[in-house]
Amino acid sequence: MMLLAFNSFLVAMLSVPIVTLISHRWRKGRALPAALLMGSLVVGTAVAAVGFWRGQRFQVDISQVASFSFALSMDRLSAFFLLLICSVSLPVILFSSSYIPRHYSGARRHWLWVLLPLFLMSMVLVVTASTPFAFLFGWELMTLFSAGLIVIDGDSEQRRHNIFIYLLMMHAGAAAVIGAFLLFLPHASNFAQMRAGAALMPASLRTAVFLLAFAGFGTKAGIVPLHLWLPRAHPIAPSPVSALMSGVMLKTAVYGLVRFAFDFLGGGPSWWGYLVLFAGAVSGLLGVLYAIGEHDLKRLLAYHSVENIGIIYLGMGAALVFTANGAPLWAALALTAALLHCLNHAIFKSLLFLGAGAISDAAHTLDLEELGGLQKRMPVTGTVFLIACCSIVGLPLFNGFVSEWLTFRSFLAGSEMTNLSAAIVLPLAAGVLALIGGLAAACFAKVYGVGFLGRPRSGEAGGANEVSLPMQAGMGALATACLVIGIFPGLVLRSLGALTEELLPGAALPPAATSLSSVLPWTALFILLSVGGMAAFKRAKKLTPTWACGLPGLDQRMQYTSTAFSKPLRKVFSRVYRAERTLEVVPGDPPYFPVSISYRSVRTTSFEKFLYRPGVDAIVTAALRLRRLQTGNIQIYLLYIFAALIALLMFMRWV
Repeated sequence: MMLLAFNSFLVAMLSVPIVTLISHRWRKGRALPAALLMGSLVVGTAVAAVGFWRGQRFQVDISQVASFSFALSMDRLSAFFLLLICSVSLPVILFSSSYIPRHYSGARRHWLWVLLPLFLMSMVLVVTASTPFAFLFGWELMTLFSAGLIVIDGDSEQRRHNIFIYLLMMHAGAAAVIGAFLLFLPHASNFAQMRAGAALMPASLRTAVFLLAFAGFGTKAGIVPLHLWLPRAHPIAPSPVSALMSGVMLKTAVYGLVRFAFDFLGGGPSWWGYLVLFAGAVSGLLGVLYAIGEHDLKRLLAYHSVENIGIIYLGMGAALVFTANGAPLWAALALTAALLHCLNHAIFKSLLFLGAGAISDAAHTLDLEELGGLQKRMPVTGTVFLIACCSIVGLPLFNGFVSEWLTFRSFLAGSEMTNLSAAIVLPLAAGVLALIGGLAAACFAKVYGVGFLGRPRSGEAGGANEVSLPMQAGMGALATACLVIGIFPGLVLRSLGALTEELLPGAALPPAATSLSSVLPWTALFILLSVGGMAAFKRAKKLTPTWACGLPGLDQRMQYTSTAFSKPLRKVFSRVYRAERTLEVVPGDPPYFPVSISYRSVRTTSFEKFLYRPGVDAIVTAALRLRRLQTGNIQIYLLYIFAALIALLMFMRWV
């Protein structure tokens, strides 16, 4: 039954592009692609849920009818990530069913409905593949289809440049992933053989596999300094595509690293964990600091994806350290926290990007300096966006709190380790996570306060209206998931505990994780009653206008801007931003009254300035020098061929 349902899911997904191409001339058939895609995602969610909660497995192998090894299978790890993909994509597609017709028409709309299911299908292939060829096939398709979805939104020179950077880094990461798979050859043609062969590998080869997987999947995940593509690609994509790329696609990279580090290799020396911990700490801190300095909402959210990937890597790094030091109980807690944060981030980050799409639809801008007062004009969007903000900063009773608290708990357990380095590093990581959480709270206080509260800062914000019902329903479903997991985490934690026991033999989820399931519902009930009482008191109390400090009335200029709100933090961490400031003064005839004064501040990341730019300049310089070889003279080209033949013959004689 499971196999039949999974095959039906795949067929339905593949039929959506065909239906789109057939029905584009039929006016009443324009809703068919969205309906068919949502129906297939419902089936996929059901299949994944059964596989995750019950641990049922199956395999689809077409190697017998093909000349290459191509097989799909589902274990509990695959089922968890398949559940993440399908369940989060479903409300995104519901949102898109109204968003896409409002913003796109003609060929662009049809191509969106052709590429969206193919993009989702490629991610399904990645997490269900059981052979290297099937995995890499889905991995490359995922990059190409996502790039195609970005291209649909425009074709400016800057957009082409950003897409080029995206493709360049994705293919560089894919080369590292291919290298990791090739080190298993020729003795392993599927994942089961790789799992068995890894135990026979020498330590140096295992380390090479881990480092290649760390670099390849880290590029797709967007860890610092491999994050360069992320704030360029996500903001220029359509909002539903940004939600899928940031909320869902990044998790395929986490899946790949978990599959290699824990499933294939079964852990390694402690320095593997310290490397992942360090990458997570740097990504988390720099991601949130870069986000604070942004006032374009989608770029800000893209940098927060770097931050949350850093939190996930902190959990995985701690799990590797615990595994290497013989503490499977705490390793299970750390890995469970990392996997749960994958799901939580997929939910609230998709909701935030959909909220950004709703804001863009209503106010026609994503610049925080031009927003304000949207809560009164868009009450549903404002409420669900507030839930997403509370979730991403890890407030209690929201899903982000559960995974971050479990990560904290695993770090604090590190103080009990007999290994001195682990007993020092892991509690320090708790401090890093606390700093990340505090900075994230400040950032989203700015986002919600400047964007939704106060008075409109532009005419477009003042004329904003609530978005359509399908868009509200899509955001509402994700907001509900934030609350349900935040109040009843046991719905997911028990099965995640079973998953970590499969990945970490001898491990079990400690009581520190399961105790939350009994505390949070009662806490939610108490807070609900308290809030209800406060609301009743507020309704009984006479409200008066806000005091305007003796002035006739409040004005839009009497409120913080996004830049002013973040200025103190940007001053404290000025070495991180390294802003390039230019001040131009055009003098007038009187020396004290210039004609004009202009100030410009451009923030560039240190990695872009000191790591990537010198490399790009060196490549360009070498290419310009090599151009001298192209003389256009046929005799010179024949000489090149002759010299190459002589060199080849000498090499063959030497070999």
